[in-house]
Amino acid sequence: MSDISATSQQTLDALLAKLGAKKLSTSTSTPKSTLGQEDFLKLMTAQMSHQDPFQPQTNDQMIAQMAQFSTVTGITQLNNTMSGLATQISDNRIATAANFVGKTVLVPGNVAMADSSGAISGAVDLPSDATGLTIQITKENGELVKSMDLGANAAGLVGFDWDGKNAAGASVGQARYHVKALMTTGGKQTATTTDVYAPIISAAVPATGADQTVTVDGVGVVKMSDIRAFKY
Repeated sequence: MSDISATSQQTLDALLAKLGAKKLSTSTSTPKSTLGQEDFLKLMTAQMSHQDPFQPQTNDQMIAQMAQFSTVTGITQLNNTMSGLATQISDNRIATAANFVGKTVLVPGNVAMADSSGAISGAVDLPSDATGLTIQITKENGELVKSMDLGANAAGLVGFDWDGKNAAGASVGQARYHVKALMTTGGKQTATTTDVYAPIISAAVPATGADQTVTVDGVGVVKMSDIRAFKY
């Protein structure tokens, strides 16, 4: 014996027909997990067709349902727009990464690479005012080749340059040097961090949401956010 009478079945079939739905069959089908714009319109039309004529929906209720429909439509459009934007950003990051290679940048580090003339340059980020600032440059074996007295300086970046020559004016001829900064405050001398100028030798193409990184000669992998300045 059927659980649904013939009359009830006919009523159900009529409602499904108005919704644009097909009767269930014995064949296997994949159910929908989400409702689209067409589904919302069909449901709203069916609801209006079968509402109690003595207690119809108020204007406020109808407006609320239309607002919900508009919100769903807007979210769908926003998702499509964001997907397209993400693709454009990804393509732009690839082009940007390629353009960084070969540029000389100022990054935190204490290993300075000599340029084509044998010179090096960098900066010291003083955490406070200093009555004295000394830059010591040594070879990789620890031999001191240059000491520069930069005098008193206010807090902030203080740049330095060395032409790569010794006191006799002859080129020291090293490819890389170690840099150390000593600041004097209140009669006490302490070491402080240094930044060096060095060329970017490679740039990674970041994954979505990952930080853009570059490889700086003599320093290693550096985040773009850690670059202090571009020299040329």
